[in-house]
Amino acid sequence: MLKILKFLITRTRFLLAGIGLIILLGVLFESIIGNNNLQIVSNIAAQLGLVKPDNETDADLNNSKIGKLIDGRPVVIIDPGHGGSDGGTVAGGALEKELNLEVANLVGKKLTKAQVNVKFTRGSDLKVNLSERSKLANEYPGALFVSIHHNASTVPEAHGIEIYYAQSKPNSVMFSQRQYFKLGKNDSFSDHRGKLLAGHVQYLLCSMTGAKDRGIRDSRLAMTRWVSCPSILIECGFLSNAKECSNLINSAYREKLSAGIAAGVLKYLKMVDADPYYGTSIKANKSAQIAKLQSENSGL
Repeated sequence: MLKILKFLITRTRFLLAGIGLIILLGVLFESIIGNNNLQIVSNIAAQLGLVKPDNETDADLNNSKIGKLIDGRPVVIIDPGHGGSDGGTVAGGALEKELNLEVANLVGKKLTKAQVNVKFTRGSDLKVNLSERSKLANEYPGALFVSIHHNASTVPEAHGIEIYYAQSKPNSVMFSQRQYFKLGKNDSFSDHRGKLLAGHVQYLLCSMTGAKDRGIRDSRLAMTRWVSCPSILIECGFLSNAKECSNLINSAYREKLSAGIAAGVLKYLKMVDADPYYGTSIKANKSAQIAKLQSENSGL
């Protein structure tokens, strides 16, 4: 009877601790994302380890289950669009290049806090050519590439978030990916990772901001097509829409944007952690396999 009582007390403590954590998350996130999206962020934070208990040290985190999940993650390259003499979209008294950098920095902080390696194509108001951005990205074939932009339209009513990816990329660009997966010359390789990454980020961005979901789109943009690793270009909203522009220049709304982007990236990384080939279809050439087997047998 005593053992049963101790068991029930222990279980009750765990239950109360869990309830306390949920309440704490509610307090932390309510001012940023609102009640409608509170449960979504709480679930993501719990699953991906975005929240660390006050009494847990960094050393404890590295030795925990969460630490092991994120250890060895690919680099995430964040690309704040435009910069320097290239201001990008100018509307509603806002400069796109500045908003891109502000959102990018917030995303970088959140991913870094989640123990992800982050690199930027620019860290200040500097013009960086598209070729330089893609060159940096292609130095890390195991990375993710996230380009951040703000939209504009001649139609004032246009609003919402959309994300671009490139399903088809030049063979010269994809060569590094074939090497990354150690594929033979004749092995077939189908890559849908950019589309999946776009889907995860789009869903969480729209959920956290309440913005209109304009969908994900396959497009031959430079920053999606010239980058070999999974790459997306995010249009965070329309500066040409007066109402949406007022949101985009608001610091609290930028927190929502950055939280959605970071959560989407982390969700994708969790899927890759479970399956390193997530989003790819690889078929080894049978004749090449037979030739390799014959060669190995002849050496016996």
